[in-house]
Amino acid sequence: MKKLLIEIKKYVFYSIIMLLLSACAQEAAPPEDTTVTNVIIEIPAAELYNRIETNTAPLIIDVRSSDEFATGHLPGALNMAHTEFVESPAESVALLPTAKDAEIVVHCVSGRRAKIAMDVIASAGYTHISHLIGDFSGWQAAGYPIEQDGLAN
Repeated sequence: MKKLLIEIKKYVFYSIIMLLLSACAQEAAPPEDTTVTNVIIEIPAAELYNRIETNTAPLIIDVRSSDEFATGHLPGALNMAHTEFVESPAESVALLPTAKDAEIVVHCVSGRRAKIAMDVIASAGYTHISHLIGDFSGWQAAGYPIEQDGLAN
């Protein structure tokens, strides 16, 4: 049993080494295009709240369902359910600002649906897309204000 365990450890060790070497070999070739586009960054809730308070907020897109949105949302957020991005991406993108460098923050409850929408937005050529760290759940947990039917809470 001890010899088998030693052999397994050796196998795992050599497998890891081979993976690392093959990864290095693949990265060695320089990329054809070194420009960085469609970078999705993370924005902390505190920073976004400060931007909302100082009237310098980017476009905030809440990709939760309309029912979820109605129960409470970030101040000034636009509701565009992630299903809209999946079912009719061209129509969804057409509702965004025409400037491809417009600042856009996307969020949902946990991040899964936001990722889907951000991928569609990025593939449309937008270059300044941010994801709200913690999404709506984190915003609420931190005690930042939410709006319900136009009323701030």
